Amino acid sequence: MDPKLSRIEKDQTDTSGMFWRYIARKAATNPSGTVLPGMSCSAIDQGEYVYDWKKTRSDHIQCEFVESSPI
Repeated sequence: MDPKLSRIEKDQTDTSGMFWRYIARKAATNPSGTVLPGMSCSAIDQGEYVYDWKKTRSDHIQCEFVESSPI
């Protein structure tokens, strides 16, 4: 797994060089700690999320709303 938490990568399939992807990954910085009694930090979602210009998607992020699309 890539050690970076968030990164922007150039789309290798795009010959114009104009399009990029944003990749975000969550990580527990103290996996041996606890969030709530009985819940360890390592049990928290540590997934990777890809925001690709070719795929339209909408996400609710706490109080903000993010919508990505090719244009």
